[in-house]
Amino acid sequence: MKDVRTPNKYFQKIGAAPESVQKLKAKLDDLLVMLYALKDKHGVAQTAQLIVDNEIERAEKEKYRQISKQNASKVVEAFLNGNTDAAVAAIDQALDYKVFCRVEPHLAQTGDDIEHQVFWSDLMGHK
Repeated sequence: MKDVRTPNKYFQKIGAAPESVQKLKAKLDDLLVMLYALKDKHGVAQTAQLIVDNEIERAEKEKYRQISKQNASKVVEAFLNGNTDAAVAAIDQALDYKVFCRVEPHLAQTGDDIEHQVFWSDLMGHK
């Protein structure tokens, strides 16, 4: 008689997890593409636009969470294997991703500010 506490009672095959992560990542990418298409659609009610904006924000947060989780598992895996070079590379990749995600909105806003100052401030003053 099998013991109910055996891992095969609770867990799937070892190879199933990476496939499910990739499927989820692909679904999130598809969802974001559809939401961006809805956002760019003209003639949409303001309420619908707010709903789309909220859903885009939620999907982007979920995508960020999933990729961060995947990067963290790569770091742990590298440490468990005892490969210091791979561990350093995995940490580097995880930190680069987090820095990019947190800095990118500020870069876009700064770029808009610079464009406005360089190209539009002189035109606005001369009538």
